[in-house]
Amino acid sequence: MSVRVGQLWHYPVKSMQGEPADEVILGPAGVVGDRAYGFVDVEAGRLISGKHPKRYAAILECQAAFTEPPKLDAELPPVRVTFPDGVTVDGDHDEITARVGKLLGCEVRLATVAVDPEVLIEEVWPHLEGFGPTAFYRMLQIGTEADDPAGERMIGFRPAMAAPGTLNDLAAMHVLTTSTLATLAAEHPAGQWDARRFRPNILFDDGHEAGGNGEDEWVSQDLRIGTEARINIVASTPRCIMTTLGQADLARDPEVLRTMARANRRPLGDFGLFAAAGAYAEVVTPGTVRVGDPVAVEASTATGGPLANVMQAMASALASEARD
Repeated sequence: MSVRVGQLWHYPVKSMQGEPADEVILGPAGVVGDRAYGFVDVEAGRLISGKHPKRYAAILECQAAFTEPPKLDAELPPVRVTFPDGVTVDGDHDEITARVGKLLGCEVRLATVAVDPEVLIEEVWPHLEGFGPTAFYRMLQIGTEADDPAGERMIGFRPAMAAPGTLNDLAAMHVLTTSTLATLAAEHPAGQWDARRFRPNILFDDGHEAGGNGEDEWVSQDLRIGTEARINIVASTPRCIMTTLGQADLARDPEVLRTMARANRRPLGDFGLFAAAGAYAEVVTPGTVRVGDPVAVEASTATGGPLANVMQAMASALASEARD
């Protein structure tokens, strides 16, 4: 089965709904303009993310778009945000910031890649099978059930640990295949297995057949996309509670994460098995990618990318902890 680019997505503001695109530019740090903007909860010192839904889930009800297409090595264009009440603010970042603060009930400030070193992303660590107290999570844990008023376990981490120059959580890019969505839909037919739940930069159309996860076979290989771009598939993507949240016309569905934890657990390096869907990727050769572009799987030319280096450093830290 031939593979093609099925969908492309920009996410101009972290944790807001994204915008589909006919083409995107892949730069050294991933999709140009992806997670270009975000908001910091000033009092809490947290980068606002839907990964802590009791505080920040309302951010997912906002729709963000660029006022013009972002370009490589150029100043970021302003954003246009449509709020849950239907009001659209076009490029006025001060007004957008004020409205986001009112929506979330806290003082916020607009952030780009220059996030203060002490600012963390906070993520709920759910109570379900497949989310046990692994050493990986213990490294990141910042709170316990006793510490959190909602009784939730929390982990915290610096943004863009392996994606310098972005506000991504970890890796520069996230990709997904239609076969993975079909496989998960067969496990939970009542669910809405829409790519928007998983926020990929690229959705690859690899045949829509249940029973396969195309990206699993690509880990440690390169994908040549169209005539210019090349990416390396680094590792499977662990999923979180954000995939279960309602947004736009997608209903809240806790069974989405339970299904992945039950039927689609994949390794992340040496850290164990995680509920997964999709894969982390890094750019090997920049270029423009378009919907419909053909994709070729090739032996990797990538060595020592940012994500691989971070995973190696964390594995070394865990090994040192075990020895101590």
